[in-house]
Amino acid sequence: MWQEFFRFDLRYQLRQPLLWLMTVPLMAGAFLTAGSPTFRLGGGIGNVHLNAPAVIANQLGVLSMLAMFLVAVFIAGAVLRDSDAGIADLLYATPMRKRDYLGGRFLAGLAACLLVFVLVVLAMMLGSLTSAADPERLNPVTPLPYLWSFAVFIVPNVLFVAALLMLLAVAGRSMLLVYVGVLAFFVLWAASGLLAGRPALAMAAALLDPFGVRALALATRYFTSAEMNTALPPLAGLLLANRLLWSVLSLALLAATIWLFKPQRAGAARGWFHRAARAQPAPVATAAAAPVLRPVTPRFGMATAWRQFWHVLRFDTMGVLKSVPFLVMLLLALANFIANVSVGGLRFDSVPYPLTRLMLVELADSLNFVLAIVVMFYSGELVWRDRQAKIADLTDALPVPGWLPLLAKCGALTAVVAVFLGAGVLAALAVQLVQGGVRPEPLLYLQGTLMNGAWFVLMALAMLALQVVVNQKYVAYALSLLLVMLKPLLAALGFEHPLYRFASLPELVYSDLNGYGGLVAGWLWFALYWTLGTLALLLVAQAFRPSGRAARWRVRWPQGVRRLRGASGWALALSLAGFAASGGWIAYNMHVLNRYQSGAQLLDARADHERRYRQYLALPQPGITSIAANVDLYPAQRSAAIRGRYRLKNRGATPLRTLYLQMDTAAQTTWQALPAHRVLVDDERHGVRIIELAQALAPGATLDLAFLVNVRQQGFTASGQPEGVQHNGSYFTIEQYFPHLGYNAAQDITDTGERRQRGLGAPHGMPKLDDLQARYSNYWKQWGIDGDLVDFQTTISTSADQVALAPGTLERSWEKDGRRYFSYRMAQPALPFFAFQSGRWQVQRAQWQDVAIEVHHDAKHAWNTGSMIAGAQQALAYNTAHFGPYPHRHLRIAEFPLYQQYARSFPGLIPFSESLGFISDLRDPDGVDHVFYVTAHEVAHQWWGDQLIAANVQGSGMLTESLAEYSALMAVEKQFGADKVRRILRFDLDAYLAGRGREQGRELPLFRSEGQAYIEYRKGSLAFYRLRAEIGEAALNRALKAFLAQHRYRSAPYATSRDLLSFIRAETPAAQQQLLTDLFERVVLYDNRLAGASALRRADGRWDVTLQVQLAKLEADGKGRDAPRAYDEPVDLAVYAEGTPQRLLYRGKHRLPGGAASVTVTVDAPPGEAVLDPEQLLIERNGLDNRRRVQLTGG
Repeated sequence: MWQEFFRFDLRYQLRQPLLWLMTVPLMAGAFLTAGSPTFRLGGGIGNVHLNAPAVIANQLGVLSMLAMFLVAVFIAGAVLRDSDAGIADLLYATPMRKRDYLGGRFLAGLAACLLVFVLVVLAMMLGSLTSAADPERLNPVTPLPYLWSFAVFIVPNVLFVAALLMLLAVAGRSMLLVYVGVLAFFVLWAASGLLAGRPALAMAAALLDPFGVRALALATRYFTSAEMNTALPPLAGLLLANRLLWSVLSLALLAATIWLFKPQRAGAARGWFHRAARAQPAPVATAAAAPVLRPVTPRFGMATAWRQFWHVLRFDTMGVLKSVPFLVMLLLALANFIANVSVGGLRFDSVPYPLTRLMLVELADSLNFVLAIVVMFYSGELVWRDRQAKIADLTDALPVPGWLPLLAKCGALTAVVAVFLGAGVLAALAVQLVQGGVRPEPLLYLQGTLMNGAWFVLMALAMLALQVVVNQKYVAYALSLLLVMLKPLLAALGFEHPLYRFASLPELVYSDLNGYGGLVAGWLWFALYWTLGTLALLLVAQAFRPSGRAARWRVRWPQGVRRLRGASGWALALSLAGFAASGGWIAYNMHVLNRYQSGAQLLDARADHERRYRQYLALPQPGITSIAANVDLYPAQRSAAIRGRYRLKNRGATPLRTLYLQMDTAAQTTWQALPAHRVLVDDERHGVRIIELAQALAPGATLDLAFLVNVRQQGFTASGQPEGVQHNGSYFTIEQYFPHLGYNAAQDITDTGERRQRGLGAPHGMPKLDDLQARYSNYWKQWGIDGDLVDFQTTISTSADQVALAPGTLERSWEKDGRRYFSYRMAQPALPFFAFQSGRWQVQRAQWQDVAIEVHHDAKHAWNTGSMIAGAQQALAYNTAHFGPYPHRHLRIAEFPLYQQYARSFPGLIPFSESLGFISDLRDPDGVDHVFYVTAHEVAHQWWGDQLIAANVQGSGMLTESLAEYSALMAVEKQFGADKVRRILRFDLDAYLAGRGREQGRELPLFRSEGQAYIEYRKGSLAFYRLRAEIGEAALNRALKAFLAQHRYRSAPYATSRDLLSFIRAETPAAQQQLLTDLFERVVLYDNRLAGASALRRADGRWDVTLQVQLAKLEADGKGRDAPRAYDEPVDLAVYAEGTPQRLLYRGKHRLPGGAASVTVTVDAPPGEAVLDPEQLLIERNGLDNRRRVQLTGG
């Protein structure tokens, strides 16, 4: 009989317009994500092709999540359809087996959903075939990866979702509870994904993902771009276990559904959420007394109308707040919030302190998705409730003003948003009280909640208007969903302007130092603009609302026109006028007082700059030898005046006549007292002025250039975070506002796809390592700063309540006319890269020998200043002892707002973002103190980057970032021990291997790196730490010290990575010379495995331990293709006894051939575990198979 149910239901489903209505957006999304380089659902970054097999699998896995709503309608709905139609009693009275009934309907719904995804897959293939993306970013379209992904992801995922929702429908006997179950499942799935943030739980998170996308991500995490582009993901290990687990669970859920289903008559079912009603005797009829009628005088004034309004408002609001779906969704959102704050912002092993501003961010991340569904769902429920209860004719006939029901519903949805967000604030306060360490900020909670809630109120009111005007519940739901998705969809298509993206409000960033940065006024103008636009929508909805059964537009249109002839029409006209006026004021601020550019326009401008001026890249320019600047900061006005003077010197052998002057387009630059010249180019758009001197600058001659730069903040923009001068915590560098000489290659577009789209060809990359001419420029030229070592002096003035900082020695400070002045001078020449800061700070002071250490921090951020001071002291001690003296008498660390999230080292000054280390919760004694580590890294730059100056060629980052990483690791080891270093190195190994798959160009050897952070930071730390372990700390440090001694403060030609390697090779024994080549001059990885470990007890009571190993050494080319190499180095093996902590029984190195090999060692006690590479020094994708329990025999 199941075949009959299957055929009937399948025909029924395929005839439903809703099926195809839901299929079209899925197909459209699949088509766009397959063919568009900007509209992506995941994958396809760097060199990974847009339709690589793993990308296809990931995208279909993500799309299958959306199938929950599809399945909810077509499978769960099939179970409840007979009850809703009132034929359940008749159907259940027929002789049938429930497995036939449920199985037929289940298979029909499953077949319909799979058919939808067949069309989705075809749309993806068509999107790839017709894609306008760069052809080099596309694989040939073949059916295999689509069929594989369909079988491995779509079929198991749809099967699981169908089984789960059918169980919910049978158990709850309510479609509403099915929808709540869908939402609950999504929230719990998202919360469980937070486990992936903890490396120890990542495998569990992947195994527990019913959609398999996390298991896929883990299986392909270390894939190179070549592997991603050519190989199907391996259906083995964790991915296979995940797919089998959830397929078996799906069958179990289906069996439970059949067992729980009771084909009882309507009203007698016993579900999980209600009990069958107990029969009650009918009441005995009694004669009713004659009613006493009292005369009533009806009053229909405004007082009555407002009383009616409050009654309706309270009824609508409480109807939502007391409903089970709302309470369930609220609890789920709060549970998601608690999970988020438990691991949110994870860095190594620590999370931030629960500051109020961070709680607001976590509340938005945790609650916003659920709240969007809440307002969407209840906007329809409030409008359609009376019609679903079949009392709409009665309520329409009630003597209430026509505006009252809609206004009450607007108030109810606003109250729902307020209660939902208010509950989140209470949860955040509870978290702060439980975790401790911070003081809650009620006013900030109020501000942040109002700003976050404004978007939801605007959306809720617009959705309400859609429900009224469209007068089709589910069509209005679809339009509401489109409205929510409109902002990201338009942005992906290149339409970014906030004036036409509904409810587009600036996303203000709050800083504990700088508050909202003076941007609230701009936010209020955008809020007013969209409020007036929403009001106009509501007035239109009110005018054209259906009355009674007049649902057709031929009836509603004349009614709406009549309603707009009175006060409603005037209100609509005023709201539209205000909407236009506020929009005009916003446009004036964005386009006249400021220069608005979309993301595409910014890229176009950079491309135009390159086409016009890159021809001047090799134009010889004089070098800056001294910089003097008077910097007047006005924090209250967020403005600055910079009066500067450069002294230029012709370093070449030929006269220079042409000067290329590059100015910041965000500031107004005036050149003062330029020598006689002729202007060749004056391009204000790009900030370029090229002049020809009347008298050429002779070799060795000098020239002074004076300039005035005015930085002013005018009006407001759509940005959510301020730049440059701030009310408190101002921070900018010389590269921002100061003019420069020569072409600024830092403005060139580096993304390969964007360059090809604009006809620019491949990225230029850094000058080659062996480019002798490039050695005469230092590594800062890649960021637009060119110059030798310069003398530097500056005087900074600021408001009376702030302190100003700059590199150099503070010569004196004074007050004058209500302002404070600070004069700084460098004791010796330095690179022309300096920073300027001003703020209201508290200062914690310490001393290391004769160096004064200061940490300037916000009053609320004193937690980790001790770690910063300890990191600075240990770094000063280690680097001074091993590499040479620290060149300054002071070291200042100064906090700046979180708009940039980094720390950066200048001579004697380290600006440090408030989000990087000041707020980390380091109370766990077992965690890694990353604040100490980052501080030690930045202090190390006082040697590697300030004293040692790298040339502007490949490998410059190895001389700066890699050596700073090594110094920081050694500081951590001296302070905390080797175990903490190994934990940092595990993080570095994971980041390096994952970064290889995101490479946009070619993965180069470390000594030829071109600014790739995953190579210079992550691989650099791994390489130098292993080298230290192999040749010894003393030998490596002798090489580094000698190298630095030869190049300390040395001008052009600057040092290169090849120079460094020559010093290291001199200290490296002959046996390790190949290792040096592998670490720095090649891209070498290992694929080792401990295949077996057994032990046999000897007659003398000792144990012979036999270890079976598999060894492989691979060399990768720039695209990640591996080739085997001879295994020419010893293997480190260790055997440990049972117990915790483990006791080392044997440790030794063995030179073995590649492939399978065997080693036998003798130990004195029963062995428990054998380990290959116990220090985890090798770069391996899978280190888990390097450990194995020892099997004992003869004991």
